[in-house]
Amino acid sequence: MTRDEIQQKLIDIVRQEKDIPDEKLTPGTLLTDAGVDSLDALTILFAIEENFHISIPDDKARAIKTFGDMVTVVEELQKT
Repeated sequence: MTRDEIQQKLIDIVRQEKDIPDEKLTPGTLLTDAGVDSLDALTILFAIEENFHISIPDDKARAIKTFGDMVTVVEELQKT
């Protein structure tokens, strides 16, 4: 999967949990600024793991602060 494909799939996953406008889902967007709270983040992480068939380690999950971080983590884990 390319980074763009991962990003688009992640946008779809995030939007299933939260109604976030396009301009709020850019690589530099802080998830908290987009209205994603800790419970939303957990739900989104579980959905990502299920959709991409990956397991996100706790340290990597805690390091996700922006939408771009999310894309990078999934991209890295897809390669392993």
